[in-house]
Amino acid sequence: MFWQKIRSGVMFVISFITCPCHLPLTMPLALVLLAGTPLAVWITQHSGWVYGIMAGVFLLSLALGFVWMRSPNENAGEVCEPRSNVSISSVPIAKNK
Repeated sequence: MFWQKIRSGVMFVISFITCPCHLPLTMPLALVLLAGTPLAVWITQHSGWVYGIMAGVFLLSLALGFVWMRSPNENAGEVCEPRSNVSISSVPIAKNK
C-alpha cells in the first residue's frame, strides 16, 4: 500500500515534468543544462520528435499514476472460511404423517 502511493506519486511528478503545457519552459532549461553536449544538438535538431515523445510519456505516466493511485479492493485476495461440516444425522428431518 505504501509503495503503491510512492509509485503513483513518482508517475505524477514525471507527468508534471513532461506535460506539453510546461514543455516550452522545461525544454530550454534542459538545453541550458545540456549545453555543449551532442544530446543538446540532437534535441534542437529533432525538437518535434522530442515534443511528441514527451506528450506520449505524459499520457502514459498520468494514466499509470491514476491507476496506481486507486486504493485496492479491501476484499481482494481474501480467502473465504470453509463451512463447518454438518453431519446429516444432526439435521432434524421432518416426518410426513
